[in-house]
Amino acid sequence: MSAQAGGGWGRLDPGALQTFLRGRVLVSREDTARALQGALSQVEPILQQVRARDARFCSIVQRSGSHIEGLKVSEPNEFDFLVAVNGLPAPSVDTTWSSASSVVGVADPPPDSSFRAVMLGSMGARFIPLGPPATGMPSSAPCALMVPSDQYRWADVIGHSSLLLPEKVTNLLKTHVRDVTVSQAGSVTVRPLQMWTPNVTLMVTYYRKEISVNLVPLIKNPFVGWNIPWPRPGQSWPSPEKISEIQDTGVDLVAKHNLYWRYSFSRIERVLLEKIDEDGGRRRDSLRILKKVREDQWKTKFEKVLMSYHLKTLLFWACEENPSPSDWQDLTKSFARLVDYLVLYLQKGNLPHYFLGSDVNLFKPGHSSRLQELLSDVIKFRISPMSYLT
Repeated sequence: MSAQAGGGWGRLDPGALQTFLRGRVLVSREDTARALQGALSQVEPILQQVRARDARFCSIVQRSGSHIEGLKVSEPNEFDFLVAVNGLPAPSVDTTWSSASSVVGVADPPPDSSFRAVMLGSMGARFIPLGPPATGMPSSAPCALMVPSDQYRWADVIGHSSLLLPEKVTNLLKTHVRDVTVSQAGSVTVRPLQMWTPNVTLMVTYYRKEISVNLVPLIKNPFVGWNIPWPRPGQSWPSPEKISEIQDTGVDLVAKHNLYWRYSFSRIERVLLEKIDEDGGRRRDSLRILKKVREDQWKTKFEKVLMSYHLKTLLFWACEENPSPSDWQDLTKSFARLVDYLVLYLQKGNLPHYFLGSDVNLFKPGHSSRLQELLSDVIKFRISPMSYLT
């Protein structure tokens, strides 16, 4: 795959690119570790108190985001932590489904195929999945979790048709966290929210620096078996061993919507990135440089149009379609390849989800005109890269 339209590459100096990487991209591991430890030292005691109040929330966070993936390119002042919901048993492989395509009384369909409904009920109950199954996904892909007879324990977070509502779970976590932090002399505050948002945000003060911490409820790998249409037929990257490790890790669900839980591939992506350059490649460095260019040149104007996750997805697609280690040995060529992929997907207005494929476009439909503006800016960068990198 190569981009043809929109102008070719201008001069891209290898030495200057390496200097840019060393001087402006790489973040001190010591600074990141110090900030992370500062955040954890204050957040985990709060979650321990939350767990003492409500055993359904885990007190040990699961780290997520660029800092744990080794892809951080800016000051370590923001962290994402996932808080697992305890006590939800896995669904039964014998779950029976109705042929109807929606739940009675729930009018809003899921935004796309990356969202699933989670329903709670006594063993043997019949459930109706919300919306048709995603293309390529088995119709039996579990959307329901069975709970024992003490279902009353979940009454405060379920809604119509026994839906386990991410909005209610998130708000409950936020209430617990706020109550716990009230007595903590201002070292940690819960950011006030005017409307429901899919995370609980804390502001942690550590050595006079403010660190933003996002807490997101997580259901850890609730599925029976592997129900994702990945790997694709014929792909040779990643290795069979890595694919097996990913499938053993499983897919999680996170609270990112008021009615539906969204697939989370955070743990899988960490596995995929681990030792990605053990063959001497420059994949990770290429992504870091592109992330830094985004932050410096495009983030202010196109923050919601082009996000860090989009660029990580570009790398995964580029690796799958260019599986040879020789394709990634040269930093200049590796970086140019990622920018070319960005141009191509912007031209299409469609960036498929790496694991869910064409069923999910990571570019938002309402951003089509902004994507064209961004495309114009990226092409300008490609024509004259050294004016941005020096």
